[in-house]
Amino acid sequence: REFVKKNCKGRATMASAWRGLVTKNLREIRFHLCQNSKGSEGLREFVKKNYKDLKTKNPSFPFLVRECEGAEAKVWARYDKGVEKNVSVEGLTAKSVEEQLQTLVTQKA
Repeated sequence: REFVKKNCKGRATMASAWRGLVTKNLREIRFHLCQNSKGSEGLREFVKKNYKDLKTKNPSFPFLVRECEGAEAKVWARYDKGVEKNVSVEGLTAKSVEEQLQTLVTQKA
């Protein structure tokens, strides 16, 4: 039983380890969303639940939330030398948004 507990803790730690790489791999993250559209619901939920934790782990890092009526839900990542990548998260769940953000954080520009 103790092994299972340790293993589960280890997996949980690995799943959130990407959050500590934000400052190392990126220069900025922008969340573009609509305040009330169904398509932005997952991104709104993700930001609401995770912004505080992300900011606590990366206090000087710019996490920007941009709201605009009718905007497509997207996550933008800016890397070194001004290289930017974005991914549409329109219609995704908060969990899927997190997976997309993790991919942006862990990949190289």
